[in-house]
Order: sequence, then structure tokens, then C-alpha cells
Amino acid sequence: MLDVRLVTTSLAMLIALVSVALAEPAKDEAKPAVQSTADARPIRVILPAPWQPATTHAEVATAK
Repeated sequence: MLDVRLVTTSLAMLIALVSVALAEPAKDEAKPAVQSTADARPIRVILPAPWQPATTHAEVATAK
């Protein structure tokens, strides 16, 4: 004979899965075809190699 807890858990999982599958998303908005400059060119940060000494902000300002 089946355990009542097993049947209850299976039924709850089935209801949860069906409700998630049938749920409508809050908003479906299409992304614009044109990218902005920030999206087209990602910001890249150049970090020093582990064997190079790190320079502080003051050293960079005085070097210029």
C-alpha cells in the first residue's frame, strides 16, 4: 500500500510544477535592436601581474 506522505508530496510537487509552467511572466519586453555605447564596448580593467609591484593612485598621478 502506498504511503500517504508519498502521495501527498507527489501531488504537491505536481501542482507546484503545473502552476509554475502556466504562470505568465510579469513583462515580456523585446530588447532593442540597437545597442548603446555602454553595451557595445565593455569596460576593461588592466590589472598588474602578480610579480609586478602595485602602484598607488598617488604614484600614477605624479608619473603623469
